[in-house]
Amino acid sequence: MKKIPDVFVLFFLAMFLGLPVSALAVEEIHFGTSTVGGIYYQIGMPMCQVINKYLAAEYHATAETTIGSVENIRLLGQGKIQLGLALPLMAANAMNGAKPFNEKIPLRMVMRTIPVVNLFVVMANSNIKTIDDLKGKRVNLGQPGGLDQNSLATLQAYGLTIKDIKPSVLGVGAGVDALKDGKMDAVITTIPLINQLKATHEIRVLWVDEPHIQKIISAQPAYGKWLMPPGQIKDLKEQKWVPDFGSALFTSESAKPEFVYKVTKALLDHKNELEEMFVQYKTLSKEMAAQALGAPLHDGSVKYFQEIGILKK
Repeated sequence: MKKIPDVFVLFFLAMFLGLPVSALAVEEIHFGTSTVGGIYYQIGMPMCQVINKYLAAEYHATAETTIGSVENIRLLGQGKIQLGLALPLMAANAMNGAKPFNEKIPLRMVMRTIPVVNLFVVMANSNIKTIDDLKGKRVNLGQPGGLDQNSLATLQAYGLTIKDIKPSVLGVGAGVDALKDGKMDAVITTIPLINQLKATHEIRVLWVDEPHIQKIISAQPAYGKWLMPPGQIKDLKEQKWVPDFGSALFTSESAKPEFVYKVTKALLDHKNELEEMFVQYKTLSKEMAAQALGAPLHDGSVKYFQEIGILKK
């Protein structure tokens, strides 16, 4: 005897109860991340899996690869994605209609995610010892519209501009491959990529010292700093201050509060599962998640943070 497919069971159930069939439909959620290998891709994929596991009856989230913050924000404004990761700096610019945006885009923050650390690295046998030495070198800044802005902010703290280097805007993963192939002298990276590189190659991290971190923050208050614990980067045996360029999950101002509430609750109530898929989620606390950067918190998120006592009602 053949089993009747579940979809037909649901269809006839809806007809029997007098409900529109659409009432049983699962809503597709498009979630903007970054290029494969980029930090937002690594942050976003676990989020989609948690949403799909715990909100499967109502929503299905698909991680969309994009070039990063600017594209994600534009897609949110166009209604082509419902959730997107972005730099708080870019979100603030979008809210104000400042470059690279030509008009104001009404965003709301769902939650902060993890500290975003982008550092330049070179091969260990390179004569480049500090960021000052990047002048005139082939340097990958990362994909435009997000990561490249973090790279430029670091260079500017050292008095360098894009005109002082031979720039490239490859995706972060492609940039690392170019470094290994000798096609780049220095590339911007993420903590996971640094650890991957260290497993197979001898490299040197070009650390940003504290005075220059402060210059980055002074130039752009949407950036911050993070005291990185030992062990985050292989062979790093002491805590170290690093720039935190920030990362947050955004949605449209018009997103339904109940949708945003359920997403926020699912992600933070199951943070342990996010950590299992991407270890850097261990750096995220619920208190940090509630700190609005770049745009106000969405009402749905506010409801969740009030329920757990982090925000006052």
